[in-house]
This record gives sequence, structure tokens and C-alpha cells, in this order.
Amino acid sequence: MAVKNWLAAVAMSACVFGASSASAAIVTNGGFEDPVRASGTWEVYDSIPGWTKFDDTAGIEIQTGNVGGSTAYEGQNKVELDSHGGTDTNSGMYQQLVLGVGSHEFSFQYLGRTNNSGTNGIHYALEDGGVTNGTTYTSGLFVDDVTGVKSDGWQTVTVLFNVLTAGTYTLEFWAGGADDTLGGYIDDVQISAVPLPPAVLLFGAAMLGLGWVSRRRKA
Repeated sequence: MAVKNWLAAVAMSACVFGASSASAAIVTNGGFEDPVRASGTWEVYDSIPGWTKFDDTAGIEIQTGNVGGSTAYEGQNKVELDSHGGTDTNSGMYQQLVLGVGSHEFSFQYLGRTNNSGTNGIHYALEDGGVTNGTTYTSGLFVDDVTGVKSDGWQTVTVLFNVLTAGTYTLEFWAGGADDTLGGYIDDVQISAVPLPPAVLLFGAAMLGLGWVSRRRKA
């Protein structure tokens, strides 16, 4: 009876651990709600909490409310990276974050500002090195791009990836369309650990329990 109770406790703790690790927030300010701005306004920033602009680019344009003819996917703020304030208006931003070993899911919401897909492109990447400013990727976990038009509405972009070495990684976004201050929108950026399926956790707990029982019998 004691062995059964021990196995049940280990299995339960494994399930709880898997659930809690999946719920921990990894990306800082992924909804861009900081800074708080008055509705219907916009501003270009060199940095906001969690995010820093690429070198030699215009900056991170935060739009609040219905600026540009579209509201945020969630909350009040959204980001546009074809930003006002520079000769080359296409801009980029990055965030450095810590990831543990295991499977992860990356996602964000994307919306084309206009109905011209040629100006709405957004590139995104996760590097296991330093900041690349959207140029070269020698050891990235993923790099891709998305484009679309306003009439498509908000789209969810999702990437599943594996981390083999725990450490600091760099998440980057940058505009890839025409330099015309009209680009794609980004909102609700998330990375979460993907827990092992409950059946795998239970199987691992059972194997530990059988090993313990075997050792007890030999003793």
C-alpha cells in the first residue's frame, strides 16, 4: 500500500511540475502595454520595457487605440516597425531572454496595416547568440517571415522549437516591406515551455517507482 501511495505522489508531483513550467511567462511586455499612452496616439521609442530598437533604425512605434485604422489584438497597444522618424523607416527590435532545455512554443499576432502585401512584411528570429540586427543568422533556433493584408485580420503565427542548451537567447523582429512608414503590426508575443504529455510523466514516475521497489527487494 505504501508503494502505491508513493507512486501516486510522484506521478502527481510530476504533472504539477509540468503544468507550472508551461505557465511561466518568458517574454517581457509581449503585449506592449508598457508604456501606457492615451488612446488614439502614437510615439516612436528607442526602447520600451523588455524591448530595444536595432542600431541605426528609426525605432519602435507604439500605436494606441485605432491609430492606422486598426485596434490592437489584445489590450490597447500594438507595434509597427515601419516607423516614422528616419530616412530608412523600416525598423527592428529585440529582446534577450533566458530559456531552459526542452520544447517551447513561440507565437505572436500579426496584421498587415494596408491591403498592399508588399509593404506589410515582418521578419522574426530567435538567435542563440547576440543581437544580429536582422542581418546574419549562423546558429538561430528559427528565422522566418510573414506578410499579409489588412483584410485578412489578425493572424496567429506559431513556431514549435527545441532548446538543447539552457541560456540566454535573442528574439528579434524587423520590418521587411517597402520603406514607406506603413508596415505590419505585431501584438501578443509569447514564448512558453511545452510540458511533456501526462502519459509520459506517469510512465517516468512508474519507472522510478519500479526501480525503487526492485532495489528494496534486492536489499
